[in-house]
Amino acid sequence: MRLFFLDESGFALTQPPTHSWCRRRHRPEVSHENPQGQRVNVMAVQAVPGATPTPPLTWWAAPYNWKSTHLLDFLRYTLPQGDGLPRVVVLDNAPIHTAGLIREAEAELEAQGIELRYLPSYSPHLNDIERTFRRAKHEAMPRRMYPHQRVLLAAVHACFRNLRDELESLHWTMRSA
Repeated sequence: MRLFFLDESGFALTQPPTHSWCRRRHRPEVSHENPQGQRVNVMAVQAVPGATPTPPLTWWAAPYNWKSTHLLDFLRYTLPQGDGLPRVVVLDNAPIHTAGLIREAEAELEAQGIELRYLPSYSPHLNDIERTFRRAKHEAMPRRMYPHQRVLLAAVHACFRNLRDELESLHWTMRSA
C-alpha cells in the first residue's frame, strides 16, 4: 500500500504574519490585505516519507477555486503512479471531497487502484499535508507580499518545488537508512 495525504490551501497577495510584537498592553497592528479574486489556490498530495519511489509532493496551483471535477481529474491523472500497489488517499470532509461526483467515482477510482479514506470530523492535525501547507505559508514563501497574482502564482510554484526537493531528500535518507 502507498499512503498519500491530500488537501487544498489558499495563498493571498499578503501572507499571514508569522510573528509580531508590540508594547505591553497594546494590540499589535499588522497590515494585511486580501483583495477579492487575487488568491492562488493549491491542491496537493503528499506521500508518506520513505514509502514510495514517487515524488513526495505533487500539486496544482491555480487562480480559481477548486471544484470536485478538479479533484477527480487530480486523482485520475496527477496522483503518482507506480508499482501496482494500492494507493490510499487520506482526505478531510471538505465539501469537494465528499461531493456526489466523488462518491459516484469511487468504484472507478478503486478499479484504478485508488482508495479514498476520510478523516474524522474536526481532525486536521491527522492530515500530514497540513504541516507542509503551514511551512509553505509561514517559512518557505520567498516574500511576504506580492504585487500581482501572476507573481504570487510563480512564487507558490517555486515554494512547492523547494518543499518537494526537501521532502525528496528526506525520502532518500529514510530509504537508505
